[in-house]
Amino acid sequence: MQVKRSTMRASHLLRGIAMHASHAIPLPERSPLWKVFWLYGVIPSNLVWLAVAWLVDHGQLPGATLGLLVFLLGYTAWIVAAVWKAAPKAKDPRYGVMAQALTVVWAINTVLVAFFLGLQMVRAMVTG
Repeated sequence: MQVKRSTMRASHLLRGIAMHASHAIPLPERSPLWKVFWLYGVIPSNLVWLAVAWLVDHGQLPGATLGLLVFLLGYTAWIVAAVWKAAPKAKDPRYGVMAQALTVVWAINTVLVAFFLGLQMVRAMVTG
């Protein structure tokens, strides 16, 4: 009986911490579309692509470049979902649709470029 109560208390405590943390962290679902699109999407993605371009241009660290490409694929999937959730709350519905379309096109571009650069990085790692 004592174990069950302590488990219930721990579960209640963790749920309370999670609820408090979710209100402290600005989640994309709660942010305005412009912030999700520009501050969470466009600017960070371009900074990561800049790092990838520098690494490729200087022929440095193909493993790190490959890691950044994998990170970028995951980040792109996350930002597409975030923009999709924020788009219906746009003041003008046209901005929501434009943000969704631009984000999907950006995602397709990211997948294609990451795939071909990834192949190049794997070849560089294998041939040494």
